[in-house]
Amino acid sequence: MRSHWLTLGPMLAAAALVLWGGERMSRRTVEDRIPADRDRVFDFAASFRGELDRLDDVYAGHLAEIASSTASAWLPVDASERRCENVIGLRSCYVFASSQRTAFFSGKKPAVGASSRIPEVIAEGDGGRIVPRSAVVLPKEILEGVSTTSGWLPGPEEGHQVRWIRTEPARVIAFVIDEDELAECLQKHLAAWMPGPMAPLREADERVAIQGPGGKEWLARADASHTGPAAMSLPHRTGLGEWQVLAWDKLETGSTHDAATLILAGAIACGLILAGISLQIQQGRALRLAEERVSFVNRVSHELGTPLTNILLNLDLAGRSLDTRPAEAQRRLSLVHEEVRRLGRLVANVLTFSRSERKTLELAPTACIPDQVVEDMLAQFQPSLDRRKIRVEWQRGAGNSTLLDADALAQITGNLISNVEKYAGSGGWLGLATSMEGDRLVLRVSDRGPGIPARFRGRIFEPFERIHGGVSEGASGTGLGLAIARDLARRMGGDLLLCPSETGTVFELDLPAPPHLAIISHTEVA
Repeated sequence: MRSHWLTLGPMLAAAALVLWGGERMSRRTVEDRIPADRDRVFDFAASFRGELDRLDDVYAGHLAEIASSTASAWLPVDASERRCENVIGLRSCYVFASSQRTAFFSGKKPAVGASSRIPEVIAEGDGGRIVPRSAVVLPKEILEGVSTTSGWLPGPEEGHQVRWIRTEPARVIAFVIDEDELAECLQKHLAAWMPGPMAPLREADERVAIQGPGGKEWLARADASHTGPAAMSLPHRTGLGEWQVLAWDKLETGSTHDAATLILAGAIACGLILAGISLQIQQGRALRLAEERVSFVNRVSHELGTPLTNILLNLDLAGRSLDTRPAEAQRRLSLVHEEVRRLGRLVANVLTFSRSERKTLELAPTACIPDQVVEDMLAQFQPSLDRRKIRVEWQRGAGNSTLLDADALAQITGNLISNVEKYAGSGGWLGLATSMEGDRLVLRVSDRGPGIPARFRGRIFEPFERIHGGVSEGASGTGLGLAIARDLARRMGGDLLLCPSETGTVFELDLPAPPHLAIISHTEVA
């Protein structure tokens, strides 16, 4: 068993490794894209735009009130400055009237983290003055009342912008707004406003986020697990900055396997397993055959030794009693003759088996009478059968001349009778029956011995197979008799079968035996 695993184990391990490697190589990661719910995203974007527009109107309204107050003669200037201080992100305020500039609010400290460099606002063509790089220039069309009544101007650098408002045809108010401070305040407000409108998106597990001015901050998101560019982008620009509602498709990652790779790996693994099983079977057969051949050599040695010992013993006894007891000497010589025939049959079986193994066994049909062949073979066994008190009953029915190999028929008959002599002597009876059924010879050999157990019936025609495996169990033999008999029968175009019987054992030989017709020429007749 251990040697079997030494052969099959590595093949099974290799097959398992091939399957594992094939599964790894065939594995493919796939992404199933689920589009975002556009209706939900559009509804949220509409709410968000509405809130931004509201905040823009509120902030623009505060600046418009301050601009209006600067034009009121009854309102003190310090009151307008206090209003400016309360406006988030307002850094400075300039009044342009009749091409003259007045700064009525300036110097408010920026919030922590805001830009400390506040740009200056000047009028275009201001007396040929050199324009500083950090200044915002009001175009002539704004100062001369050609454009609209309000608007926004970008600052020279990121972080500031200018809101201008015309209160009179020749009067313009310019406000410098700190974008960073304003964005920070807006972010806090939107963070408090967001949970309600965004709740449906969170419940639907939508990947939605809001990008604030400058595209640097993510102000709110429904789900942060997204990759790649957004599938939807809904921008909205106000005076407070440019905003975007971004939405991504949901990605569900799974795995699949390439069928061709799996099939190839499975085929290779199956091939390895089958190869391992085949090698194990062949190894087992080789081991069994080696054991059988060793056992065969032992049995043949025993079989050869027994008749030789009997021959020497009987020759010695016959020589001693030749002068004094001629009858005893004659009996001893007949035993020697019997043992010589037995030895001859054993050698014939071994030679026949050897020729069959080398595929050199040849059969030649000749004219013979089947009953005569059986009678000659029975005569060789008669002394031994008489000594064992085995009674012979023979129903003759094949007395005509036929064409078949007489030597092969004799060897088959001898092996069948030998089995009765060795293994069924306790029954005390041997039945022979020969008959011709058309052009076929049928020979039945029966006995009343212990019979063949059912578990051995399928193997008795295999070489080296014996019901009893030992060489000294009371019935010796090489285990080749029945195998040779069936092989000869099939080579002759027939077969040898074990027939069912209630008692003992019955073998039936069926051979083609066309009649032999003697052809006499006309010359011989004349």
